[in-house]
Amino acid sequence: MQNQSIKKRSMRILVIGLTILTSAVFANSVFAIEYGGFGGRPAYPDPNNPRTESIFIHILEPGDVQKEGVLTVNNSAERKTMLVYAVDSTPSTGGAFACAQASVTAKDVGAWITLEKSEVTLEPGTSELVPFTITVPKNAGIGEHNGCIVMQEKKEKADGKSGVSLSFRTGLRVAITIPGELERKLEIVGFTVTKRDDGSFLLHPLVKNLGNVSIDADAKVFTRYFFGLTHFTNGGQYPILRGETSDWNFELKKPFWGGWYRSSFVVGYDTNSEAGVGVKSGKELTRLEGPSVWFWSFPTPAALAIEIVVLLALAFGGFLFWLSQKRKRWIKENWVSYEVKSGEDIKSLAERFDVSWKLIAKVNKLKPPYALKPGEKIKIPPRS
Repeated sequence: MQNQSIKKRSMRILVIGLTILTSAVFANSVFAIEYGGFGGRPAYPDPNNPRTESIFIHILEPGDVQKEGVLTVNNSAERKTMLVYAVDSTPSTGGAFACAQASVTAKDVGAWITLEKSEVTLEPGTSELVPFTITVPKNAGIGEHNGCIVMQEKKEKADGKSGVSLSFRTGLRVAITIPGELERKLEIVGFTVTKRDDGSFLLHPLVKNLGNVSIDADAKVFTRYFFGLTHFTNGGQYPILRGETSDWNFELKKPFWGGWYRSSFVVGYDTNSEAGVGVKSGKELTRLEGPSVWFWSFPTPAALAIEIVVLLALAFGGFLFWLSQKRKRWIKENWVSYEVKSGEDIKSLAERFDVSWKLIAKVNKLKPPYALKPGEKIKIPPRS
């Protein structure tokens, strides 16, 4: 019994120890921006701004010096050597944020950053803090300036060749705002709908940032049926860098029913000066509406078959209704008044005038048991 108790206690300790070890090894991987198992994250995120978990965000005056740090992480199963360096930002295709190449001479935020280390070697499941400073030039212009802290894997060249071979890299955005007269203004510059070979559609809005800071835009494209009901909504929240034009390609799958559709583009953003990267002013968003575009989509084969059946059913129903209305008009115009004689009932009159007794009852609005009284006047078909 004592041995079993010792074994159980040992197993508990082992399980707890493995849990703590696993948590310690993988804790840094939760917020790390990584590629190929390595990467990094800001070492000192602001708990009041969730965006600082992946972006270095600061408001600095010209001449200020800001101490910072990047926590480099190796979540792979191999030992990694990484180069750590700073570069300017550059717009990617579509106006999104991207990091410039190391070969491009830094002239903005990339030139303001001084790293204490340019290279780190990490064992599997480990991390290392690399401190750096941001020194803002005294002549820095008002508005937002962007750059990157880049981590790039360094590999020795194979086959006895000298030098090193560079491979995958990952970058963290550095957003520095110089206070002053900050302008937050967007403009919709275009919206197109393009049909593709597979029958789907490409919804392509373009928005330009006319201000001097980046803006988080809430962009949405509403596609509606011709009668106004919403068919599908595309969109999301996207950053638009200062002075850049952003465009997005939203895919609209081929509509099942086909027909005429109307797509319209709407963008909302915070124009208040209190807003910033990851910071909302809490005030109502400014809303811009772009042009609407009408387009035609041919129905899918299944929808076309259903629509044909429905149209035929409607046509047949319409034909029956037309016949019914025509019959009613003929009865109203041609049936004559008749005075019921003694001994006559509805069935004898129906046989005499060669018509259904039910029709006589319906035209004269008779109710069961459909009894007729002598001298009563009813409508009956004319004598042929």
